[in-house]
Amino acid sequence: MEDEAARETIAELERAREEERALRLEAEGLAEALLLFTEPGTFVETLARVVGATAQRLGAAAGLVIAFDEGAVGRVLAATDPGLSATAWEAGPAFTRALGGRPVASFDVRQLVEWQRQPEPILKRCGSALHAPLQAGALRALLVLVHPARAFFDAGHVSLARRLLPAASQALARASAEEELARARELAHARELTEKLTLIEHQRAAMRALSMPILEVWSRVLCVPVIGSVDEERCAHLMERLLAAVTARRARAVVIDVTGLDRMEASALALFLRVATAVRLLGSACVLAGIGPEVARDLVQEGVPCGDVVTYRRLHDALRALLPAARR
Repeated sequence: MEDEAARETIAELERAREEERALRLEAEGLAEALLLFTEPGTFVETLARVVGATAQRLGAAAGLVIAFDEGAVGRVLAATDPGLSATAWEAGPAFTRALGGRPVASFDVRQLVEWQRQPEPILKRCGSALHAPLQAGALRALLVLVHPARAFFDAGHVSLARRLLPAASQALARASAEEELARARELAHARELTEKLTLIEHQRAAMRALSMPILEVWSRVLCVPVIGSVDEERCAHLMERLLAAVTARRARAVVIDVTGLDRMEASALALFLRVATAVRLLGSACVLAGIGPEVARDLVQEGVPCGDVVTYRRLHDALRALLPAARR
């Protein structure tokens, strides 16, 4: 009798030890899965970790996530098996029940309407399935775990899935929020950069207008004092504005005053010669004023042809020569 009691006690201790070992392994597995959920990464990376870790923890052969944005048609967001990535799904009674908020174990997928629509190669590889809701912000999805054997998933798997899914949803919500924040920052940075570039361009346009104003010094006589330095862009801008002003004011003469230029190089004079030619094509006279002895000597040494344009030493001289003709 005592031996029988001792054997029962030993058996109870063995069962308790096995239960304690199983609980410890389950706790370690849960902790490992939760650590994987919390690793930093994008939403897609987090979703892949959630599917892989959950499938591994529950002993599933494969797993996939099906999102239902609108209506009953779903799309696969992630899958551990490439063969499941290309599958198409429509929500039926089983999916609708799982999306309602509780994991559901299906012992034979061939008995479900959703699975009956799948091709035979998929059905041969998937005997049973566990369907669990997965929500993160606006995401309304279904986590599907499959196993080749029928009746593989039981109440223990369902209970374990319920313990994992809240942490998985939180990890996905965090990853989605971080991506939204990153996109908002990028948009704000791009908008700020665009505003700065627009402001710079407006400032440049204002500086160009201020450094090369078009003044009507007499009736139908225009004067353009040029300040600073001249490049191709400034010259093109000047030509556009000047030709428009000559046409609008019906100018008979234009004086380009280069006294304020930093330096008169051959390339700069060539640009002004183009402007003068364009003005003359509109029927107006165009002269240059402000070319000093040093500039004249440099231009001659560089071999710049200046015979096509009339020049004056001072703006005063150019105006005195043009105003009587304008009056006449």
